[in-house]
Amino acid sequence: MEIQGGIPVRQDARIAAPAILLLLSAVLAVPAPAAETTATVSVRDSGVSTHVARYECTPGHTIETRSFNIESGVRRYSFGYSGCVDPSHGDERPSSEGNFGMPTPTRCNYYAAGFLGIIINGKDAIRHRVIGMQTLETGERGSFQALFAHPDATVGVRLLMYPDGNHVLSHIQWIPREGATINSVTVKLITYPSYFTTFNNRVGDRHCMTPRTDQQQVSRLDLVAGEDTSLLFYDTVFDVARGEGEGPCGVVIGQDGFTGGHVDIAAYPVVSYLDFDPAAGQAKMAFYDFSGMTNAEAMEYFAQHGRADLERLVATDFRPEPVQKLTFADFEAQMNELLAGAADDGEALRPKTLQLIADVKTHSQSSAAGDWEAEAKLAKLLIDSEEMLWKLKVFALLNKE
Repeated sequence: MEIQGGIPVRQDARIAAPAILLLLSAVLAVPAPAAETTATVSVRDSGVSTHVARYECTPGHTIETRSFNIESGVRRYSFGYSGCVDPSHGDERPSSEGNFGMPTPTRCNYYAAGFLGIIINGKDAIRHRVIGMQTLETGERGSFQALFAHPDATVGVRLLMYPDGNHVLSHIQWIPREGATINSVTVKLITYPSYFTTFNNRVGDRHCMTPRTDQQQVSRLDLVAGEDTSLLFYDTVFDVARGEGEGPCGVVIGQDGFTGGHVDIAAYPVVSYLDFDPAAGQAKMAFYDFSGMTNAEAMEYFAQHGRADLERLVATDFRPEPVQKLTFADFEAQMNELLAGAADDGEALRPKTLQLIADVKTHSQSSAAGDWEAEAKLAKLLIDSEEMLWKLKVFALLNKE
């Protein structure tokens, strides 16, 4: 067997060129593309950058940053991470205005410098060492994840968009460390609805609306699990309908494990504290930036689509698609069958194939136990193995009697 241009070609007079082309066509055949363009989701990772601290921490310390842009056919969101990596902080990663922000679509609403906190046993996981960040999927869905080393838990955040989505779905997971007990879990969201009022010496009129009530600044809104399934943060002064502000923002809250919480509706930031049952091990929510929309349009959106969006959020499997489709026993049987069918022609690929089977087994077992780092590695293994799988299929077809 000789490899020409990456394609295995048998030098055997008994197999004519047309027959080989027919076999290859069977392997490579794909349905013709549909006439209309199919929307996809893109994810762009900036990679890690560093700079000397300006305001984020002690002057002279090193600040590590990274950003992810995720864009559907409807809207683009960006998320930015910032943390000081000076050794004096140990596993903590301080950053004066927050660690995980949303600079796009607008710097207000979900605060660009830091809108998200995951507070476990009184300590914010996102203020601790990053275990890893990576893109998980692009195309039919787009997603990325970030993992943090909280003292009492490994904490993960996955953010995902669908091609038709105007919002970002999120899945948060916490796995207790050996010997640790999780007593409390609160997700903290910092918003500046529509406009940075105090910074610009302006006075607004902040509100938080749920399906149950609508409450105005300055006040505390106590949340009721099972009823307050969405929160809309808006300002009646800074309303696009009046030619002021950027537009509202909101969140839909998955109710599994949600026990309540409260929203502090101040004259400047509006800060939400969403409490979850520590035993649940996970939380789901979806973030909306309604920039460019009037208050009335955002209210109408939640009235018309809030329930359906909640159902989709709850039903979403955040595992990468190759992992969802994997059944290890079937994968192992397929690979061994292809190796056998490839006969002598597949011997050069045997060591890599056996190693792949072993690695997939190891990572699939860890993935099943909730290890998101292993799950990301598993998804990459399965995607990267497609070329080898294709070659084995061709060898098996050419050796078929």
